[in-house]
Amino acid sequence: MKKTMSRFLKASGISFKRIRFISATALVFCAVFFTGKPSFALSANDAAPPIALRDSIGTYFYLSDYTGSSAKKPAKGVIVNFFASTCDPCRKELPALNSLVDEFTQKNIKVVIIGYKEGFDAFMGMLEDLKVEKPVILSDPYGKTGKEYGVYGLPMTVFIGADGKVKEIVKGELTGKALKEKAAKFFK
Repeated sequence: MKKTMSRFLKASGISFKRIRFISATALVFCAVFFTGKPSFALSANDAAPPIALRDSIGTYFYLSDYTGSSAKKPAKGVIVNFFASTCDPCRKELPALNSLVDEFTQKNIKVVIIGYKEGFDAFMGMLEDLKVEKPVILSDPYGKTGKEYGVYGLPMTVFIGADGKVKEIVKGELTGKALKEKAAKFFK
């Protein structure tokens, strides 16, 4: 095999140096473009990408029903939390978020949690164990919505204003106190 490869390279005029260079370039390309933060990253003041996902009984949730100039049920804002059943910080954060839903609802703030790259069968048992039942629970089984929001680590919480613009994106676990402070700051 080694002799055959050597003969092939000599016949084609390709040197081992060139192969090493091409291999190193390909490795750097992969390291830069296939790891870490995605090239599209949502920022504060960007228009929030649309959300059109089903809940566990098949009813669609549309972000546009609650935010933007054509909102059917205008809210002061929407808190969107991306989570996964395998994420330990998510398991800590979700009960805190659940405990604030009634308070946020009274202030006309919608709370939505989205199972990222998971179907309902993967995370409903965890939510039942944690007694998380009050937020709107959606599934993004193929990660399409998460990709539009630039999700690359969990949990990730997005605060969206009544105008449909992103107010802040928080990557990592939030405490109940931090959630309340941010909601008070963005949704007056």
